[in-house]
Amino acid sequence: MPLPSDFKDKVLEKLRERRVRSDCELCGQNNWAFVEQAIGLPLTDLSGNVVIPGPQIPAAALVCKNCGNVRTFALRTLGLLS
Repeated sequence: MPLPSDFKDKVLEKLRERRVRSDCELCGQNNWAFVEQAIGLPLTDLSGNVVIPGPQIPAAALVCKNCGNVRTFALRTLGLLS
C-alpha cells in the first residue's frame, strides 16, 4: 500500500492529537528526525523466532538526534491504516 505524500504531516498530526510527549524519554531533548517511510516491526512465531518474510506491524519512526533513541508508532492504532 503506497503511503500518502503527506505521510509525515499525518503522523505528526495524530501524535499531537493524542498528546504524545515530545521530549525524549531517555535524554530529555526535543530534537527528532522523522523516518520518511513506514517501517515494519517483525512479529515472532509461537516459539519466539522471527520469521522473515512474515507478519509485521506497520509503523512510523522518529529518531532522537541527540541520543539515537528510536520511537515507533503503530500506524493502525493512529488510524492511518484501514
